Order: sequence, then structure tokens, then C-alpha cells
Amino acid sequence: MPKGVQVDLTGTMTAVLYRKLAGFYAVSERIETAFDEICTREVSFGRHHTIIETGQRYDAIYLLAEGWVTRYKLLPNGERQVINFALPGDFLCFNATLFNRADHFLTTKTRVRAYQIERQPFGKLLALDPALAVALTWANVHEESMLAERLASLGRRSARGRVAHLFCELWRRLDLLGLTDQDRFPLPITQEDLADALGLSAVHVNRTLRQLRNEGLIELGGNSVRVLSMKGLEAAAGFEDGYLHFTEAAARLR
Repeated sequence: MPKGVQVDLTGTMTAVLYRKLAGFYAVSERIETAFDEICTREVSFGRHHTIIETGQRYDAIYLLAEGWVTRYKLLPNGERQVINFALPGDFLCFNATLFNRADHFLTTKTRVRAYQIERQPFGKLLALDPALAVALTWANVHEESMLAERLASLGRRSARGRVAHLFCELWRRLDLLGLTDQDRFPLPITQEDLADALGLSAVHVNRTLRQLRNEGLIELGGNSVRVLSMKGLEAAAGFEDGYLHFTEAAARLR
């Protein structure tokens, strides 16, 4: 991760979640205390560690504080479809609040730090404040909007548009968390990961990245992307960030 692309988690690893919710929900001292009471077990995973796999029984919920995790489906023929990338402030296994078994894989792309939260205490936390429950639900179900955009990419966007759109989306998500560094954002994933997320071959991804670079839109290096022209990248993607719902009024959720 490039120098400066950091988030201050001093005092509590839940700080990144509070930052993510800031535009929607004012975390009171009471709720912060409740979070601290259930976020007591810190866990860490190395790179390429499978946290859960399809069919495995959920045993806990995880609040991701540092690192990237890949959500994906594995087909019977061994081919992989990446669903999305989980970032700091995201919950892993949030479906454990409703279902018993996972329907996808979760594998770390980087070293990961997280809080492991038991299902019952997490349910009690949500019951403390309906507005908190709605805010946390937003934090997870907005992934459906991202999946809808990904489906549009797979079905209708060119390879150039797919890559540009994903980069614009990652920029917005990371910038919200303070994880961008001026015009640069971390990208600790491979071209194969991009290919599996965008329905392209690794060769096609490589060619498309070279095209975006030659157009003066991006620079690549050091597991990061430098955006040279955000306006140009957005134009290439046909990108509008309304589907991310980062600018909705807090009153909407109440």
C-alpha cells in the first residue's frame, strides 16, 4: 500500500465503520459502548486465507478493519466469478443474521484484521436502536446496487468501460474511508482477479489497462492506481455514483 494510504484506527478498530456511516447515522456514546462490548475478539488472517466457503455453516460475523477480501462463486468446472471486493468497514458473513450456511467464498487478498462477533450479541446490538439497524442494513444492502452495476457491465459495457467503471467505484468507496492518497488508490489485486470480476480474460484485461494508460487516464504501479484524469475515466465508464448512495440524507434512513 503506498505511503499515505492509511486510516487512523487508533483507539478502536470500529472507527473505520463509524466513518463509513457518518453521513447516515450519528454514533452515540451508548452505541459506541455497545460496539466496544461486542467487538472484543480481534482476529487476523494472512494472504490467500479462506475465511468461509460455499456450504459452510456460519459461526460468526466479521467487521473488517484492515485489508481486502474477495467474495466469489466457484463453478463446478473450477472457474471463478468474483462478486465484489470487501474493504475496511464492511461486514463479512452479515447473512449469518438470517441464514445458517454460506453461498459464496470469502478469501483474503491481503493481510486482514477484523473483529469476530457472535451472532446473538450482534442481534442484540441491532435491537438497541432501529436507526442503527437501518444504517447497518444500508451499509450491506447497497452491495446489491453495486451488483446491479456489475451486471450492467457484464452485459452491456465494453472491456474499457468495465475496467474504468470498477476503478471509479473503488475510488469512491476508498475515498469515503480516507484510504486514497491524493490522486492514487491501492489496488492489491491481480489482473486475474479483475478478469474474474469483469468477465474478461487476463489477456484482455492487460490490453485494456494498457489502453487506459496510453489514453492518459491512469498509471499503474506498486499495487496502486494513479488516476490522471478522473473526468476522463468517468467518461470512459459512463460512471455516475448515485447507485452508491453515499450522499443520501441521514433523515432518509430514519
